[in-house]
Amino acid sequence: MLLGVTLGQVSLYAQNLTPEGLWLHSNERIQVRIGPCEEYLCGKIIWLKNPDGEKSSPIADSENPDLDQRGRPVIGMTVLWGLARNGADLWTEGTIYNPDDGKTYSARLTMAGADTLSVKVYKFLPLFGETQVWTRVED
Repeated sequence: MLLGVTLGQVSLYAQNLTPEGLWLHSNERIQVRIGPCEEYLCGKIIWLKNPDGEKSSPIADSENPDLDQRGRPVIGMTVLWGLARNGADLWTEGTIYNPDDGKTYSARLTMAGADTLSVKVYKFLPLFGETQVWTRVED
């Protein structure tokens, strides 16, 4: 019986893990706040390590293929959207925008622990994508 209660608590704990909150990107140059956007999750850049703009950390969306968008600030930009919960610790069907190269990719998030988020970024199939590990940051 104790095993059943313990397993139930572990299962409840896993169900409560959420990517909502503030995350440090694996490149340690960007912080993204993830939260609800209608029935999905989205994320906005809220901090840059070098906000004054070095080539590796743009202050404006200078690589965007849409010329009208190139002057918009990176801080405050929505870069992650459309993520739907697809299990206890998985969010899929998302899209992520990279202001460093102006490209948009598919994305899926997996909670690897309370303070660790696995972000899979890919073009066609997740199998061929890149996995980034983001770390939760205290607000």
